[in-house]
Formats: sequence, structure tokens, C-alpha cells
Amino acid sequence: MRIKATVQATGKSRAADGNDPAGTLLLAESGRLAELEPQLTELGFELLHADGTQAGAPCPSPLVIVADSEGWRKLLDILKHCADTAAMSSPVVMIDDEGPFPPEPAGMSCLLPADFTPRQALVAVRDAWRTALLRRQITALQEHHLAGNRELEKLIEIGISLSSERNIGRLLDKILLQACEVTTADAGSVYIIRENENGERVLHFSNTLSHSLNVDFNEFTIPIGPDSIAGYVALTGESLRLEDCYRVPERYQFSINKSFDKSNNYRTMSMLAVAMRNQKDEITGVIQLINRKLSPELVLSSPRAVEKHVLPFDERSCNLIEALASQAAVALENYQLYRDIENLFEGFVQASVTAIESRDPTTCGHSERVATLTVGIAEKVNRVASGPLGELKFNESQIKEIRYAALLHDFGKVGVRENILLKAKKLFPEHLAIIRQRFDLARQIYRKLKERSKLETALESNRQEYLDRFREIDSVTRERIEMLDRYLAMVVSANEPSILAKDEFAILEEVSKIVINDPDDRDFSLLESSERSILSIPKGSLTSEERLEIESHVTHTFNFLTKIPWTTELKNIPEIAYGHHEKLDGSGYPRGVDAMVIQPQTRMMTISDIFDALTATDRPYKPAVPVEKALDILSYEVKESKVDGELFKVFVEANVYDLLNAGKK
Repeated sequence: MRIKATVQATGKSRAADGNDPAGTLLLAESGRLAELEPQLTELGFELLHADGTQAGAPCPSPLVIVADSEGWRKLLDILKHCADTAAMSSPVVMIDDEGPFPPEPAGMSCLLPADFTPRQALVAVRDAWRTALLRRQITALQEHHLAGNRELEKLIEIGISLSSERNIGRLLDKILLQACEVTTADAGSVYIIRENENGERVLHFSNTLSHSLNVDFNEFTIPIGPDSIAGYVALTGESLRLEDCYRVPERYQFSINKSFDKSNNYRTMSMLAVAMRNQKDEITGVIQLINRKLSPELVLSSPRAVEKHVLPFDERSCNLIEALASQAAVALENYQLYRDIENLFEGFVQASVTAIESRDPTTCGHSERVATLTVGIAEKVNRVASGPLGELKFNESQIKEIRYAALLHDFGKVGVRENILLKAKKLFPEHLAIIRQRFDLARQIYRKLKERSKLETALESNRQEYLDRFREIDSVTRERIEMLDRYLAMVVSANEPSILAKDEFAILEEVSKIVINDPDDRDFSLLESSERSILSIPKGSLTSEERLEIESHVTHTFNFLTKIPWTTELKNIPEIAYGHHEKLDGSGYPRGVDAMVIQPQTRMMTISDIFDALTATDRPYKPAVPVEKALDILSYEVKESKVDGELFKVFVEANVYDLLNAGKK
């Protein structure tokens, strides 16, 4: 058998029903259909003979194939080496010439007998043609459906991306980038509706994107009205498509300022402007796109390139951007709602800090300073590339979480009695006043006893004895009063929260044993045993019971913070704040947990809290410690395995503590 030379009919072919083009008919047989070629051509088929097709060359994509066994075998051999094997999916009308069909075509539409009649051949070709048309229609529908699905998936992906963005600048950039991507636009801008200082609604231009130009744009505002494209769209809500911005239809009042194009060797041609509508159908802004390109990677380097490569924005582009604009409007509304909630929460946190400091003015500014230092450590840790902290990183939400936890770490102080919270000395002022009154009373008694002794001596002795006795009485009384003054000074000194020396314990014991005998009233001790016990506190100003009450502020803080319905990104605030007085060796409070439980965020806060407590100048119960001394104390805590050494290293090497000085400038 000989495969005929390739011949393709030209001109308009018509389908077998006389209405639409029938398509190509590929003949791979021994010429038995030659006598039918005029009829097939008349029916609208373009005839293509398979002989001459070379391997590796583009293979014809016929609507229908007619082949006998030998022609099919040779055609398969050719097709398997072709760059395009689309012909393999065409319906095949086989001629049964009693030869084998290796392999039998999967798309075989009909098997003609060896002695087929012309009518049988024409009917078989017609049926195969109808099958091919149906397949193509199904394929086109599937492709359209898949394209729609891809666009839908893209819009869903864009929506998710936009809804998760919490930075307004990045959000607007994403809106522009996605809008340009789905339409192959060369440039675009976003206008947001805001109120100006006069309470008027205006369009604020703040974000723009250009693939072909690298130009700095300044922010500005324009009125909402018919004198600009964005203003017109914001006013009417109408999506606007312009094929050539230099030829604006007369029904519009706006026009294009060509000065930008001239100064940048550019040509603003096609444009699409779409209103952004939120869920309430309110217009919140406008997306404006410029110059839809043939392909995304094209750079429009000149006006000539624009005229050559730019297309008008079609209806599909408009529909896509309208859908994206709705998503953008919702994302912006969600962003604003998120910002409002953040501002509300920020106000709540600041009010909480104010409440803390109003209860404990001596630590005014402590929460802010601890927050500054802790966030500072976290930001420095983010820059550590190697070592034990190399993998530890905090994102923007976690930084915010750390800051809020630090600001609220002492909120539980509102649950501590104020007199305990503000206790600067070992004795409360009223208790020390009572002791002073006792010493004053003792002085009065000693003076009263002196006068009585003098009177008795004057009545019983001669002049010389009287004078000698008077001097002795005065001396004894003076010594007693001086003793009282020394003891009182000792009591006042012991009342300070400094570390008590061993000899001071003995003196306090001695004072507590002194009983004043009042001849006119009851006897009394200068110092009660309970007062001696309080004055004997070896360090600080709190008794063990009072210290437990102070330490309970951590639990109060945790209980308070756990009652707040935190968002997912802030859910760790209670736990971070709960552990700021815990130590890595388990010696801290209130739970006594060790390093396995204490989070890195809490460890950073512990360093900040200790440093500020040591260096603060507003604590009435202790003097401020110099920075160097505070670092030495923290270094000792590191050596004792109480404080995280790696985080403290960052604190020192990065001079994080200087952030407090920066805040004072």
C-alpha cells in the first residue's frame, strides 16, 4: 500500500449539515476513498493525507481519521515520534481489510467492512465527525470549567492572603500585586476613602506598583467626584474600562494628565478602575490598573512598546478585579476592625498599667521599662544566627505578645493590700510612732523620778549632801535618757530594710528586755516581742507572711489574665507573665518550677525585671544600684543557674539596657 502525498484543501469548508466548518479529515488508507474525496470536500471537510509526515515535526490534529490496517500501522509509527500527539485522541474510522490492527485504536468510532459502499463510508465519517465535535465541546467546557476553577482558587488564595495580613502597607501592596498578576497589568494604584481634617470624605492615594517604571510617588488626596477617574468610580460605583486614556469618551468630565507620561517616557493607554465595596455595599476605595500587557514579563520601555504590546482590559479582567476588589474591601474593613480592637486593647493595657501604678506609685514606669527591655532582648535574639539561640525566633505577633505580657506582669498587685504593697520600712509608720511614744514616756518617767528623788533628798539631807546627791541624780538620769536615745536610734536603724548585722540582733534582744517602772501607772516594755521579731528581719522590710502576700501578686496576675479571651496569637500572655519570678533551678516563686517549664519569653522578662528593680531610682526602700553592679548581680544569678546565661549574654553584648536611656532622651 502507498500512503498518498499530503494534500490539504483550502478555502472555507462546511460541515456535513451545511452549517459550520467540518474540520480536517486525515486519510491513511490505500486510496479506496479517492472516489469519495469530492463528496467529502463538498460536505465541508478539509482533506489531509498522512503520507509525508516526518517524525519530530508538528503532527496534524485532524477532527476525524480514516485508516486501514497498513495505514494505521504506519501512521502509529509516525505519530509516536511526533512532537504533538493530539491526533491520537481523534475518532478513527477503520477499514476492515482483514489485516491485523496492532494496536486497535482506543478511539475507534466505526469498523467499515472490506466491501463498504460509498454511503456506508459517508455515514461512518459523519458519525465520527459528530463524535469529534461532541468531544471537542466537552473538552472546551472542561477547559472553561478548569479555567474558572483556577480563577476561583486564585481568588480564594488571594482572599486568604489578604485576610491574614495585619500591616496596612503590606496589605495594600498585596492588593496591587495580585490585581496586576491576574490581569497582566503593567501598573496600578489603590485609593482609600478617608475623612480629611474638615470631616470630608476624600480619596487618599498611598500605594502604587509599576513593573516598567521605577518612580517615587508622593501620597496625596483627591476629591470624590466626576473630575478624576478614581473620583468618578468612588462616586458612582461604576467599573470603568478605557481602551485609550488619551481618547476619553465625551460623556465623562475627567481627562488624563499627560505630563507624567512625557517626563517618564511612558504611555498610559488602557485602564481599568473598580470600586472596592465592603460587606455593607459601601464603597471604601478604588483599584486602578494601567496597561494590560500581552504577557506579564513584558517591560513597557517606551510609548511605542506600549502601543505594540498593550491590550484593552476585557470583561474577564473586569470581573476578576471586581471580585478581588470586594475581597480587598473586606480585608481593609477587617484590618480596620482589627486595628480598632488593637487600639481598644492597647487602651485597656495602658489603663491597667495606670491602675497598677496608682496602687504602687513607687514602681511608676516599671512595667513600661520591663516591656522595653524584654522586647529589646527578643529583637536582638532574632538577629542571632548561630549557637543555642540560633533557631529561636519571634515573629511580629509574638513580639506583641511579649510586650503585653511584660506590661501586665505586675497587674496582680491590685489584689495585694496597699499597706503591704507600699511598705518601705520593717515597721508600719504607726507602729514606729507607738514605739517612739514609749521612749518619750520613758524619758518623762525618768525625769519625774529625778525630780522626786531631788525632793526627797532636799527634805532628808543637809546642804552639802543635798548638792552631792543632786549631781548624782542628774548624772543617773542623763545616762538613762542617753541610753534611751541610743536604743531608739538603734530601733530606727533596724527599721531600715537593709541587711541587719549580728550585733544589732543582740541589741534588739537587750532593748526588748528593758521594762520601765512607772510609779504612777503600769510598767511597760520599751519593745514588744512582736516588734523585736519584725525589726530582726535579716533583709528587706517584709515579714514572711507579708512577703507571701506580695508574692501572691504573680498568681493574682495569672488568674486575672486567664479570664481574658485572648486571640490565638496572644494566648501565651498569661503563662509568660506567670513565670517572671521563677528561677531556672526551681528556687523561684510562686510555683517553684524549673528550666523545663519556663519559656524563653519569660526568661527574658525575668532578666528585665531584675535589672530594672536593681537600677530603678524610685524605690524608697533601697537606693538605685549602678548598671555595672546590677550586671554583676545578674551575672552571679547566671552562675547560680537561676537566670538564663545565653539570653543574659545577648542582654549585655547588645547593650539592651541602653534602651532605657534612649527612652529618656
